[in-house]
Amino acid sequence: MKKIIAISFSLFLSHFASAQIGGKNIYDFLQFPTSARMEALGGGLQSIKYSKDADISLAISNPCFLDSSFHKQLSVTNAFYTDKTNIGNITFAYYHPKIKSTLAYTMQYASYGKFDGRDIAGNSTGTFRAADFNFQVGVGRSIRKFFYGVNLKFIVSHLETYTSLGFATDVAIGYHNPKSNWTFAAVVRNAGVELKTYVKEDGRQRLPIALDFSFSKRFKKIPVTLSVTAHDLQVWNLKFPEEEQPTNLFGTTKKKSKGSEVIDNIFRHFAFGAEVQAGKPVRLRIGYNHMRRQELGVGKKKGFSGISAGFGVNIKQFAFDYAYAQYHRTGSDHQLTFRIKLDEFGKKAK
Repeated sequence: MKKIIAISFSLFLSHFASAQIGGKNIYDFLQFPTSARMEALGGGLQSIKYSKDADISLAISNPCFLDSSFHKQLSVTNAFYTDKTNIGNITFAYYHPKIKSTLAYTMQYASYGKFDGRDIAGNSTGTFRAADFNFQVGVGRSIRKFFYGVNLKFIVSHLETYTSLGFATDVAIGYHNPKSNWTFAAVVRNAGVELKTYVKEDGRQRLPIALDFSFSKRFKKIPVTLSVTAHDLQVWNLKFPEEEQPTNLFGTTKKKSKGSEVIDNIFRHFAFGAEVQAGKPVRLRIGYNHMRRQELGVGKKKGFSGISAGFGVNIKQFAFDYAYAQYHRTGSDHQLTFRIKLDEFGKKAK
């Protein structure tokens, strides 16, 4: 275990200095929320940890809290994006007594649908498909209130006749105080290397490495859990140079004050979420992601861009989560997660 973590940190350090975001990486599907619960809470990494509500779909992105409470839990997630794009995952957790660890086995996929092929002259060459896959194994351990975990990823990307292979790792550490019900997690995501390029003559491309911090607090007297994620901390400026500058009625560019630009950039690093327990089986959720709103909103009429909402229902051994997130005024995401605790069949629900 210690060797795995050491190797993972070495991969992280080798890429950290040159890390970029948005359009400069391959395998960007690894950055999509891994569950409806995660999407509804703003799309950021979640540090939620309750022994009575072990959610394996959150552990896909944050493996440090994996323990025996996840044993034999199966989760299936699918996000219905625009233009018949489907992104999701299937994961299963199993506690291995011999190594005293819980392993989470995951397959992530992104299916982009059919495309019309054209040659250099514009003539039709038929249709083709494009898809990405990630085959992942995660493990978590703990020392009292402190937790640590690792994901190992083997990535396959197939675009028409071109195939790329890659390897990546997530390294996570966390802290949970059961008395005060607050939790912290830090995760280095997608540190790795492209093993095989799409075109043999091309150089290796960067992976979407990121450093995220997450805080959550569950209140005892009111049924509310608040979460805050600080994401993409490996870079300071999250604003693209190509982003449209606001103009006045005469067509000249309006210059923002330096202070407002700094504040805007700070908030681009944050995603906020709130979860309310409405009765024993139902949870209502809402989230806000400032970077999504600024990047994907149109001018001053941003609509609900960056805002997400959803709900969850837990009934005995089953759990169902739904999330809606508006990425753009003309495009949104409907995401579903279904979880089953296979080891509780035949037992009386707690």
